Amino acid sequence: MKSFFTVLIAFFTALSALMSGGELADELNSKGSILGYSETHTTEKLLPDLYTDEKGDFTVLQVSDTHFTTGISFCDISLMNKIKGLTEKYSPDLVFISGDMIDDGNDGKFNKAYVLRMVAKYFEEADQYWAYVPGNNDNRNYGTSEDITAYLAEYQHCLVSDVPGISGGAQYSIDIVDESEATHSLIFLDTMDYDNDDPDYKYGYVHEDQVNWCKEEIKSKKAENEDITVSVMMHENTPNFDRAAKDGEAYKFGFPEVLPVIKSNRIPKNQPLDDVLTESGCVGLVTIGHIHPPTAQCSFYEGTYYHVAPKATIASTLITIHTREDSVRDMYDFDSLYY
Repeated sequence: MKSFFTVLIAFFTALSALMSGGELADELNSKGSILGYSETHTTEKLLPDLYTDEKGDFTVLQVSDTHFTTGISFCDISLMNKIKGLTEKYSPDLVFISGDMIDDGNDGKFNKAYVLRMVAKYFEEADQYWAYVPGNNDNRNYGTSEDITAYLAEYQHCLVSDVPGISGGAQYSIDIVDESEATHSLIFLDTMDYDNDDPDYKYGYVHEDQVNWCKEEIKSKKAENEDITVSVMMHENTPNFDRAAKDGEAYKFGFPEVLPVIKSNRIPKNQPLDDVLTESGCVGLVTIGHIHPPTAQCSFYEGTYYHVAPKATIASTLITIHTREDSVRDMYDFDSLYY
C-alpha cells in the first residue's frame, strides 16, 4: 500500500509541476530533445573494472524493453518502482538495460531527457552500477544513440561509452576481476535502428566495422588471459538464436521459470557477428531483449548460452556468472524475477 501511495504522490507532484509551467513543461513541449548532445559532449568514458564476490560469482540484473515515454506517467513511475524493488532486493553487481529503454517518441506525450534523468538519478542515489545498450526505438526521435550515450556518460554510476569512428553509439567492454585477474569480460554492442536502406530486413544489424571492433576486442582480452570467457550484451538477435531454438538444449527444460529461445525476428545480416563470436571459442553467453517474451528464455547451443530477457513490465532476469567454473555450461544461472 505504501508503494502505491508513493507512486500517486510522485505522479501528482510531476503533474503539478507540469501544469505550473517551468523547466519540465518546456521539456515536454520540446519532447525532451537531446538531439546534437554528442556534438558538444564526449561519448568516451574510462570504465572501471568490476569484481566478483568471495565465491567468484558476479550477478547481472537484466532489464529490457521498458519503453518509457515521459518519466512522469503512472505507468513509467510504476515500472521504475518495480525495477527499484528488484535492485534493492537482489543487490546485483550490475544492472543491464538491454535496449528500448525509451519508446520511439511518436506518442504525443514524450520526454526523452526526463526519462534518462529519472533512470540515471535513481541509480546514482542507490550507489548502483548500471550499463545500457540502445535498442531500435531509442535512436529514433529527439536524440540519437550517440546523444544518449553522451548524456548518460556524465553520471558516475552509468557504465556506458562508445568507440569513436565506428557505427552505432555504444560499443564498450567491462572486465570482471576475480582474485586480481580479469577472468570474464562483458562486451556491449549497439545493434542499430531500422535499416531504412533495406526495408526487406526491417530491423537494423551490427555493421562490419562494429563486428571488426568486437573481433579485435575479444582478441585483446584473450591476449591478456587465454582462459577468459566473454559475455556479449546487446538488444536484437542473430541467426544463432533461431538455431538455438531449433537445435539447442533448453536451459532447465521443464521448469516454469525459463523456456527455450523462441524463433522470432531473426536478423540475417547479423550472421557475420555470429561467425566472429563462434570462431572466438570463448563466448559463453549472448543476451538480448527485443522479442518481449513473458519469461526469460534460454538455450545452450554449440557451447554458448543464447538468452532473451522478458519484457520489463512483466519480469526481469537475474544472471549469475560463476567465473571460477571451467565449463561454460556450469558458468551461468538464469532466473526470471516477477513483480
